[in-house]
Formats: sequence, C-alpha cells, structure tokens
Amino acid sequence: MSITWVVKLGGSLAGSDTLPFWLDALADANVVIVPGGGPFADQVRLAQRRWRFSDEPAHAMALLAMAQYGLMLSGLCPKLAVASEVDVLRKSAASGRSTVWLPDLSLTCDPSLPASWDITSDSLAAWLARRLNAANLLLIKSAAIAVRDTSYGGLVAQGVVDAAFERFAADAAFSSWLCHRQDYPLVRGGLRDPSHVFTCVDRSAG
Repeated sequence: MSITWVVKLGGSLAGSDTLPFWLDALADANVVIVPGGGPFADQVRLAQRRWRFSDEPAHAMALLAMAQYGLMLSGLCPKLAVASEVDVLRKSAASGRSTVWLPDLSLTCDPSLPASWDITSDSLAAWLARRLNAANLLLIKSAAIAVRDTSYGGLVAQGVVDAAFERFAADAAFSSWLCHRQDYPLVRGGLRDPSHVFTCVDRSAG
C-alpha cells in the first residue's frame, strides 16, 4: 500500500494546548507522524553549548530526542502505533493505522544525514518521505508562514524550515505542504484536498 501522507509534528507543539487536538485529528488518518525534537532537543543544544562536545554525539542525541517526543505522543494517544524501521512503517500503513516514527541510532550511519544542526526533524521528515515513496509531506509549524514567499530560501529566511530542507525535498516526488498549529480543525479536510487548506512549498523559486 502506498503512503499518502508523512506528517511532521513540530516539537514546538510539545507545550501547546493544541497538541491533543492534532493527535486526535491524525490518529485515524492513516499517516506516518515524524516527531520534532522539542524540549528534548533543546536540552541537547544546552548540553553541547555547556560542554562543547562535537556535532557527532549531538546528532545522535538529537535523533533520540525525536524518539522521546514520539514516545510522548504515543503515550498521549494510545491509538498511535510506533515504529523505527521503514518496512514496519509500511506494514502499519497497510493496516490503516497512524504510526509515529521513532528515529534510532542506525541513522548515524547514513552518509546522507551528516551530523549538523542544519538537519533537523524537517529534513528528516523529508528523508523519510523519500524512503517511503510518500505522495505528500506536511510540516505542522508554530511559526507564522508568509504566503507571499514560500520558496525554500524564503522559508529558511523566515525560520520556518531548516537550512538543509531544500536538499531533501526540492527534487523529491512528493509535494511539501505547511500549516500552522492553529489549523487543526481543518486538517481532515486538508489531508483530502490540501490545496484548499495547506500552504504549498514553491519548487520553482530558490
């Protein structure tokens, strides 16, 4: 079964009252959810700043931070399955169940994912969407999105996506979409007809 949607649930929603509503909307939508790093990744940044260790262990710790947030999401919404392996995510999609991806340390061996803070859960969501041959990638954000400039460069400048996102998404087969954390009442309709609800990332502009 093909996967229609990979949905990145921003770590900034970890402290938002909208989080339960998003989980309720996504739980029955047969999507793969990519967790952000949220406060767990923030602790990695603080520890690296304090102790000045290299980006290699920080990268591994940040991957595990995403997994911690993902476990929190599944704890808040027991309807959600969890999986780390791509083939298990595909099987879960075939069963019709929404699944939270839990990144693990095997990703540190992937040369396409170098240890850098330029690569956050935005780029990892795009990486996963490629691996799953998904049709669409949705990034749920707390940052406001200026619809007048939805190019990759414009979105990086606005702080909406990470610096590496274009590298993973620009030539991908999937379409990339954005929405704000307050858009949860519209998400079910958006997953059916995204152009009327979500903001499409502009591939034509740099």
